Amino acid sequence: MKYVIILLLSVSGVEEIKLSIKGSSCEIIAESWREVNTTYHDSWNTDPKQQGNYTPDGKLMMGWICN
Repeated sequence: MKYVIILLLSVSGVEEIKLSIKGSSCEIIAESWREVNTTYHDSWNTDPKQQGNYTPDGKLMMGWICN
């Protein structure tokens, strides 16, 4: 079975969310997850160096891996 692994950065380190792929491409699943579960911020905590896609609980989406 194929998976997409979403990588999130939190205060405790890197976290992984593993989603199974059934009939769709890895990129479509990962982009869909990002659109639904994160919000893009130009800056985070008023620091422009901390821009990116953040979950509601403050975890930064680093990217994904297709496996």
